Order: sequence, then C-alpha cells, then structure tokens
Amino acid sequence: MTASLENGAIAAFDAARVEAFEERMVDILNAGALSLMLSVGHRTGLFDAMAGMTPATSAEIAKKAGLKERYVREWLGAMTVGRGVDHDATTGAYALPSEHAALITRAAPNGNLAVFAQYIPLLGTVEDEVVRCFHEGGGVPYDRYVRFHEVMAEDSGQTVLPALIDQILPLAPAAQRGHPCARCGLRSRQSAQPDGSDVP
Repeated sequence: MTASLENGAIAAFDAARVEAFEERMVDILNAGALSLMLSVGHRTGLFDAMAGMTPATSAEIAKKAGLKERYVREWLGAMTVGRGVDHDATTGAYALPSEHAALITRAAPNGNLAVFAQYIPLLGTVEDEVVRCFHEGGGVPYDRYVRFHEVMAEDSGQTVLPALIDQILPLAPAAQRGHPCARCGLRSRQSAQPDGSDVP
C-alpha cells in the first residue's frame, strides 16, 4: 500500500490530491510560458499595434508592427490559447479586446502590466549561475542581470514618477514646487528662464 508521511503519521496516498497538484503544476507551466509571450508582445510593440485595430490577419498585424509575419502568427497562436487575444476561426482574424489593451499597452491608464512580464525572462538569464550558487555559494554578480536597468527604468517610469508628480509634489509648498529636489539642484522647466536662470 502506498502511503505518505503527514504531521508525523502515515497517511494513505491521496490520488485526488495528486490530480489537483498536477493541474496546479500544468497551470504554472502554462502561465510561465505565457509570461514570456507577454514580454515578447510588449517588447516588439505588438500589443500597442493591435490596440484599437479592427480584427486583422497575422499578415496585417505584422505589417502594422513592422515585424515578420511568421513569428507574429506563432505569437498570436500562443496569445489566443492564453486568452489574451481573440481569434475568429472563420475569418482568421485576430483582435486585442479593448479591456485587455487597457492593461497591457503603453497607453494603459493605470500602468502597463506587460512591463512586469519582462522580469521572468530576465531572471531566467541567470538561472545557471543561481544553480551554481546553491552548490558553491558566492552569489550572482549584479552585472549578470542583463537589461535589469532598462526594465527597472520602464517600471519606475510608470509607477514611481507618476506617484511623485501626482501625490508627492502637490504636498510641497507652492514656493518650492519649482524645485522638487532642492538638494541636488534639480529645476523644473517652469522654474527656469531660457538662459537657465531661475524665475524671479
């Protein structure tokens, strides 16, 4: 009889629990693959190209985005299976629902969630070195994280800066708003004359 140890006691092997965990693992693997497709869609500008576009073929979408049709077609297939993109089997047309575009395009009003998908392939680039550290220690050098600064800058550009402008700066006294960072001498465009001198 197959059994497992649970809370210090032998418990009967639960086939239903195996099935549930298998489903969970498959979901994780599918979601991981889809995260990569989200990153690709963001970096290639495909989401932005499809936003507001009427249902179109892979060739039409590729032309608008300036990309190779074969790869766009494969990507559209993955995004369709992942329910990110709609596909009409009769016409062969694809469309990005406006409700989805509101979350995964550069024009997304509350931040582009596709930006964060870039962290998955970014972390994947150092997996071999992380595994090595499990055996040897030593850590992974900061400069091994390719594109880290690029992704972080894009992340901060849609989270930190808007929060600074919309929530922090309004709290400052009116006289100081032209100098959001007095200690580093940063001046806003409104506070400086064309010759670089401060507004009186």
